[in-house]
Amino acid sequence: MIRLSFEGFSGSPRELAERVRRGQVAARDLPLLLLTEQAMAQVEALDLSERSALLPLLAELLLHKLRALAQGDDPVPVEEDLEAEAPVVLDTLVALEEAIAFLEQRSRERARVLPVAPPPLPKDRRVRSLSLELLVRAAEPLARRAELLLPPERFSLKEAWGRLLGFLRGGRRGFFHQLPFRGWSERVVAFLALLEAKRLGWVEMWQEENFGPIGVELLTEEVQLAELRQAT
Repeated sequence: MIRLSFEGFSGSPRELAERVRRGQVAARDLPLLLLTEQAMAQVEALDLSERSALLPLLAELLLHKLRALAQGDDPVPVEEDLEAEAPVVLDTLVALEEAIAFLEQRSRERARVLPVAPPPLPKDRRVRSLSLELLVRAAEPLARRAELLLPPERFSLKEAWGRLLGFLRGGRRGFFHQLPFRGWSERVVAFLALLEAKRLGWVEMWQEENFGPIGVELLTEEVQLAELRQAT
């Protein structure tokens, strides 16, 4: 298992890519050269399938950073260290892809024929200085073909319960569809908050028929929001 670490993160490449997609780690702050060196130092301990899975993850991290720098709301000038870092990382990923393809080909050949002298490994290639846009296009084929970009979670159970409590204090009861929430994302979080409040005995919920409106009644106003957060 590859382990990557830098200030503010320690974990696998898959965990890092997930945090970057969720916005928990800023893409433009990724130390690409350090991460690539850490991965390459550990790659010999992996089997062929694990090496194949590592390449798209590293390419995805590179792609996230290049996109953040090239298409950010407030682009910053490209410094000399980044101009030197990105081509080296991209070159390392290309070399890793060639090595993996070579090992896969060797594995298929050795399954059918007797062992023979191996062909020479792909020679190291250096990528010339490229603009960020060209680097993005060069890294895209190495990344996974599909990406699920999820916006960072901004609406919490605590905030949902605060709105619910403010609404129910007025009349102590109401229907879920009348609650002041915008869109399905907020309604889903609000419903989870209601289920937790029901479990703790703070509210009562009922539904008279299938697919009918869901009624909600506040049982007590002595509610500690900290307890809800700890319970979730």
